[in-house]
Amino acid sequence: MRLFITTLSLLSVIAFGYALAGYGGTLFGNPIRMDYVIIGLSAGFFTGGLALFLWYRHRKDFFDYSEDEKFNSSSEDQ
Repeated sequence: MRLFITTLSLLSVIAFGYALAGYGGTLFGNPIRMDYVIIGLSAGFFTGGLALFLWYRHRKDFFDYSEDEKFNSSSEDQ
């Protein structure tokens, strides 16, 4: 699940970059590609929101430690 959530997060960054590419074409004299902007923003918000939702739903799995790990980490600090 961690890998899937990380992949969704990276896809959201890529999708927002896609939206910026549609808007950034004006720097080179091209018209704004509204299809790139709309697809990039919608995909970016969707994948980012899904990643946050899944992380929130499974956050106990990410921060859950066994008793042995708690004991070992506290003894190493001293």
